[in-house]
Amino acid sequence: MGRHRDRPFQGEDVDALLPLNADASLLADADEAAVVKLSRRTFVAGSAVALSGCHTDRNLPMPRLEHRTLASLPRTTLSWLSLRDHFVATVGPHSGQGRPLGPLLVLADATFAPKSRFPLHPHEEMEILSIVVDGTLSHHGDQAHGATMGPRTAQLISARSGMMHAEGNDTDRPTRMLQLWFRPHTYGGPPAYYSRQLSDDGRQLIAGDEGMPLRADVRVWWLPLVAGRPERLTLDRARNGYLLATTGPLRVEALQGGSGVDLALGEGAVLGEGAVTVTADTASSALWIDLP
Repeated sequence: MGRHRDRPFQGEDVDALLPLNADASLLADADEAAVVKLSRRTFVAGSAVALSGCHTDRNLPMPRLEHRTLASLPRTTLSWLSLRDHFVATVGPHSGQGRPLGPLLVLADATFAPKSRFPLHPHEEMEILSIVVDGTLSHHGDQAHGATMGPRTAQLISARSGMMHAEGNDTDRPTRMLQLWFRPHTYGGPPAYYSRQLSDDGRQLIAGDEGMPLRADVRVWWLPLVAGRPERLTLDRARNGYLLATTGPLRVEALQGGSGVDLALGEGAVLGEGAVTVTADTASSALWIDLP
């Protein structure tokens, strides 16, 4: 990626991510995202702890919610890789297309076939967060060469002045990971590598603290959900959030009432100022991103 902070995201920035054995026939689905406005008619009592914010329930505004359906997400299917992009696409015919959400440029939901990986490729002035959902991810390159990560392991690479790396799957079973790219607010310096193991015990901060310091005003959370128990998410003014149904379907409803929206596995939702409850019918996990 280029160092110039004002340069728009370009398709050529992600050319290095195209695999050496890229399939010429790529499948892609891209429709308009459905925007859902939650009404005040039906009230839902959400009894859960807020992730952030200090509003009282009485003066919380009705949140804006934009549903990112599976049909609206560009999809790339190769013999060795299946991928859906929630923002700017990085691989395939939609490469370089899409809109960021604040500093969040990329959220790619990728599944590697056994014994497959990208070739080594460069990054510069980018914060790259990878989260293993299932299987084992291998990492090769300048930082933590040869490292392997199992489920609920996260790694953060702050590319800074430049580095080379590649991720993939060296095992005999599929590996699913999420990769997020954030545009930094501080530039330069040698690259840095961090990792974190997540547990199953409640909500956990993945990145945005001293242990996983992002060069961006962002916090990324892993949100385990107990069947039937609502979790509350609150956003302050001038903040946005993105919720990803990571391992199962979710129900999202405004704290002060509304018709709500159902997220299928792999779908997402952009949220604005206000509060919602998130509920799952079966035990599952979600990814929650708080950003400007």
